[in-house]
Amino acid sequence: MGMSNATLDSSADSLQRAADEVRREHFNGNEKGFAELVRECLYNGVTLDDSLLPNRLLISLGALMMGSRRGSVKRVVTFNFDSVLESYISIYGFVPRVVLQPPVDEGPEDVRIYHPHGFLPHPALGADSSDFVILGLKSINLRLGKRNDDWIEMLRHVLTTGIGLFIGLSEHSFRDRALAPLLADVAETLKRRRPTGFWVLVSEPGDRDQLTKEFLDLGVVPLHLSTYEEVPKFLLNVCQRSAGSIRVSG
Repeated sequence: MGMSNATLDSSADSLQRAADEVRREHFNGNEKGFAELVRECLYNGVTLDDSLLPNRLLISLGALMMGSRRGSVKRVVTFNFDSVLESYISIYGFVPRVVLQPPVDEGPEDVRIYHPHGFLPHPALGADSSDFVILGLKSINLRLGKRNDDWIEMLRHVLTTGIGLFIGLSEHSFRDRALAPLLADVAETLKRRRPTGFWVLVSEPGDRDQLTKEFLDLGVVPLHLSTYEEVPKFLLNVCQRSAGSIRVSG
C-alpha cells in the first residue's frame, strides 16, 4: 500500500531472517514446536465465527468455489497458514478438504485446499495441523534443494492440468525464486498452447507495460486493477458474467 518494491523486499527478508533466528535460538531441530509458536501468534485474540460473513474478499472467493452450473473452483493452493478460508466456506455448509501432504486421492469434498507452506488451524476447529511451516530462509532453501519435492510437483501438476487464477500475490511474489522458475517450466511444457494462468494484480498505471511483458514471458496474463478494494468486485463479476452466459429455458 504505497510501499516501494525495495521496501517490500526488505520487509520480507527481515521477516525471514527473524524467523530463522527464533528457530536457531529456541527451536533447534524442533519444527513442530516452532509451528505451534507461529500458531499461537497467528490466533492471539482471534475468534472464527459468523463475523467472517461480511468480509468482501471472502465472499468473492467463496462464490468462485461454490458449485454452480457456470462451474466452480475445485482446487485451491494457498500460501497462508491460517484456516480462515476453510472456516468461511464451512459456515455455508460446503465441505473443504485440507491437504497437509500430497499426494492424496480425490474424494467427495466440495473443494480441495492445498497448504504447501503449512496449515495451522484455529484451535477451536480441532483439526489436524502441519508439523512444519515454510517460514525463514532455511526452510525455503531446504525445500528448493530437495529433488522432486512433493509440494513442488503438486504445484506443477495443478498448473499443467488447469488454468490458474492468482489472487492476493504481488509482482514481488511473481519474481519469487521458487515460483518464477516453476512458472517458466510450466509455460515451456504447455508450449504456449494456453496461458498458465491469470494474475489479479494491483499496479500503478505507469508500471503496467513493463509488468505485462514480464508476466507474458512466463505464460501468465496479468489482470491490472488500481486498488485492492476492486478485487472482490472483479471476482464476483467473473462469476456473474459466467452465469449470464448460460441459457436456461423454462
